[in-house]
Amino acid sequence: MKREDAIPYISFCVDDALNISDIENMTDKQLEGARLIGWQCGFEPMFVAAWSYLGDRIEDSEAEELATDALIERAWFSDEPRPPDYVI
Repeated sequence: MKREDAIPYISFCVDDALNISDIENMTDKQLEGARLIGWQCGFEPMFVAAWSYLGDRIEDSEAEELATDALIERAWFSDEPRPPDYVI
């Protein structure tokens, strides 16, 4: 999946200070620097945009951890968290 295809499926945003927000609150510049971490949910994916509030590019592993923690906090996983299907 390409980045442009994933953007409409972003449900949440999280930064490395663990602030969780909705996509509407994210600026274009923040979105450009964000890693998109996604899980396949039936026929459609669900993405979390993970970024650094300092503007630095974060590593894939840190973005995965931030996104997973944000979804755990929102009780998104029905059982144990599973690894993401997409890292863009």
